[in-house]
Amino acid sequence: MAPTRIAIVTDIHHGEDTLSKRGTAALPFLGRFVEDANAAGVDAVVDLGDRISDEDPERDRALQGEVAALFGRLAMPRHHVDGNHDRAHLTGPENERSLGQRGGTRSVDLGPVRLAFWQPDVVLTHDRPLRLAPGDLDALSGLLAADDRPTLLFSHVPLSGQSNLGNAWFENNPDHATYRSDIAAIRATIAAAPCRIAAFSGHVHWNSVTTVDGTPHLTLQSLTETFTTAGEPSGCRAMLTIESDRLAWSVTGLDPLSVGLPWSPTKPVWHGALPRFGRDMPAGGNQASDIRTAAG
Repeated sequence: MAPTRIAIVTDIHHGEDTLSKRGTAALPFLGRFVEDANAAGVDAVVDLGDRISDEDPERDRALQGEVAALFGRLAMPRHHVDGNHDRAHLTGPENERSLGQRGGTRSVDLGPVRLAFWQPDVVLTHDRPLRLAPGDLDALSGLLAADDRPTLLFSHVPLSGQSNLGNAWFENNPDHATYRSDIAAIRATIAAAPCRIAAFSGHVHWNSVTTVDGTPHLTLQSLTETFTTAGEPSGCRAMLTIESDRLAWSVTGLDPLSVGLPWSPTKPVWHGALPRFGRDMPAGGNQASDIRTAAG
């Protein structure tokens, strides 16, 4: 069976240049992404949100329309999630109408995998951090529990609870990087799902790979971010290749990354966290034997 390939882009931020985001360069970079996806004949395209840098309702509708016109040139199925900037002045249905595509929490089949899109509350301001709305966690649980086939989980906001040390945007603003007050519940929901999962997101404007409870979480650099690329727009986009026993994640642009991950229908099971060293660990002759004893 031929590999399944998905082209992924995130945080396009079409609009004005703001801080380290080069929004005025967004449309040419997005146009090249669309051309390359068509030339490669990928099986699907996924946009992880923040297509614009919000200004006001009228301007946001115009910006979204310009982005949607380029996405409309794709020759293959495309899927979108909304980011915080997409929802700052426009509703979910308004984004759907602009893109001409269904949004919200949903899943679709693609070859040997299930694509799961989670759309929780993404409202975010300088004074309001990210937090889930009532029903968001239940929606995630229902989405993941509905099928035991290998699942690719897509969201705008990362779900790993990873550190943002060194991140220009979020090192000093961790409550704006993820659902910090809800991350334990999100982690438990993903761990309890019957399916093998790999999770993909944007929002934090850098490339990262984190594994939690056996689930790999990958974030993709913004198409127009400059803080890691010496003031030039990164132009980053990713190609995800799904084979029977491997996922290949390749990010191209000025901030490249290549990662290969094992992939099988069987969900990995990790040992639970050990007690704190020195306080709750059993006494023993050396640390290695103490750890083996604690692990059973």
